Amino acid sequence: MVPELNFPPPVPSREKFTVLLVISSQKLASLSKTYLERPGLLEVTVCYSGDEAIRIFHSHSYDLILSDYDLDDMDAITLHTKLQDLNPQKPFLLFTITDRDREILEKYAQDPSAYQDFEHDISIIYNDQAQKIAQAVELFRTRNQLELYTRRLEQLVEERTRQLQVAQRFAVIGELATMIGHDMRNPLQVITNMQYLLEMKMQKMTVQELQIFSKYGIMEIFSRIRDEILYLNKIVSDLQDYARQVNPEKSRINLAAFFHELLLTISPPSSITVIKECDPDITVSVDPALLTRVMENVIMNALQAMEKGGILTLKSQKDKEGFSIIVSDTGGGIPPESVPKIFDPLYTTKPKGTGLGLSVTKRLI
Repeated sequence: MVPELNFPPPVPSREKFTVLLVISSQKLASLSKTYLERPGLLEVTVCYSGDEAIRIFHSHSYDLILSDYDLDDMDAITLHTKLQDLNPQKPFLLFTITDRDREILEKYAQDPSAYQDFEHDISIIYNDQAQKIAQAVELFRTRNQLELYTRRLEQLVEERTRQLQVAQRFAVIGELATMIGHDMRNPLQVITNMQYLLEMKMQKMTVQELQIFSKYGIMEIFSRIRDEILYLNKIVSDLQDYARQVNPEKSRINLAAFFHELLLTISPPSSITVIKECDPDITVSVDPALLTRVMENVIMNALQAMEKGGILTLKSQKDKEGFSIIVSDTGGGIPPESVPKIFDPLYTTKPKGTGLGLSVTKRLI
């Protein structure tokens, strides 16, 4: 009597591994598929030549390829080499059994009724093969996961290193900003005072004297000096805002009124249409001076993006976490490659810019 083998029942929740079995003998192939699938670990697809295996491999994905060594059109090593060219990561196993076991399988495949005494040995052979296949697939997947995890760790190390380098760079920039801002503020204040005194004296000039100034282009020179003083003052303010400790002094303000006053100060050119979509009832607790610096930087960026004119839109709206301010313009936009860098200190795409405006803005926010 043939001893009964008790295979573990298939576990419904466990994934079955897909196997492409390459073997030239059709009867041995049918026997192999039946017994390999019996433990419930595998789902087997059979083909009978190396060329057929390559064609199938092109269009289907399998967890593992199991091949007999001697095929009608090539040996398993040649097949493995060709499959490696298609997908070098795919596991490949040889259907390796002893000569005695192969003889048993071939006799049983030819006439199962005549060799029923072999069934126990056959079940053991294929159960062992199924376990090897499952272990090979699981090992392959584990190795892939480890490789992915290793690459992720390497990326994290690179990112942390980059962040440390950026932090060190920012610290140096902060120290330089404090020093430069302090050293520039005093002479800039003197120049600003001189410019103010010039304007006071010009107000006392006669019409004839002013006409002479205008005739020789002196008025335009004074206007250029005034613009450059404002630009220098912005640079110094950005340097000091970037370096100094930010201690907000909050008070409640009405955003609609805040925008109205801010636009009077900025005075957008006539080529710019300003649209305000601000809820007149939104009041918020902020530091007005810091919010003014933030909005000046953002709005000036928008205006500079619309040299030939356009539409500047300011919105304020409540949301679940508080409120939001949205500034949009109809300029050319930010180049995609610049987007990740726009808040980095000293990064600018403008021919005349310090690259501190948006980094200061982000810090103040």
